[in-house]
Amino acid sequence: MASLADVFKEKERSNWLKAWLALDIAKSGLEHLADNEAQNFHQHIYSQVTSNLKSQSYTCNSCNTENLLRHQQCPIMICDKVFQEIIKEHRYNKKCSWNNTSATLWQTNHWEIAKCYIQTGGYAEKISIQDTDFNGVVSFMLNCKRFDSKFSFPITHGKPTQNKPACLLYKVRTPVPSDTGSVFSTIYFKYKNFRS
Repeated sequence: MASLADVFKEKERSNWLKAWLALDIAKSGLEHLADNEAQNFHQHIYSQVTSNLKSQSYTCNSCNTENLLRHQQCPIMICDKVFQEIIKEHRYNKKCSWNNTSATLWQTNHWEIAKCYIQTGGYAEKISIQDTDFNGVVSFMLNCKRFDSKFSFPITHGKPTQNKPACLLYKVRTPVPSDTGSVFSTIYFKYKNFRS
């Protein structure tokens, strides 16, 4: 078994450690911003949807994600409207990840709505941003249009090309082994400035 000192001697292991630290620091820095925006988005959706309702009871226990995907109308006319608002805010419209979410929890858990924007599977059981890994947090930020106004740089242009450089989030998400050191330095610098 390798000792801790050996980790720092071997370049590959050292790079893996740096990458892990970079991801951990980046997630810590983005977590507060992403969670706040998920809460604000949740409040915005429900205030929009319930503002025109006459009933004082806004709790739906009938709808589930499968019903909404089959365009079944919500008995109290809330869930299907929330469904449409989620689609409207997705960068790629109908590419929401419905397998990651449970519509029965949308009203009580803001992170259930945020998970609709995480493009890969495996997040259905994650009940909060703290349970979600770095890729999930970044996926939410890249796919939800509400983050477009939260940064001083374009949050996404899609995949980078020679004429369009990748944004910081895309670059961090797909580091090249030879680039790990510069990514780590960039994240640390941004995190340090963010915390100041």
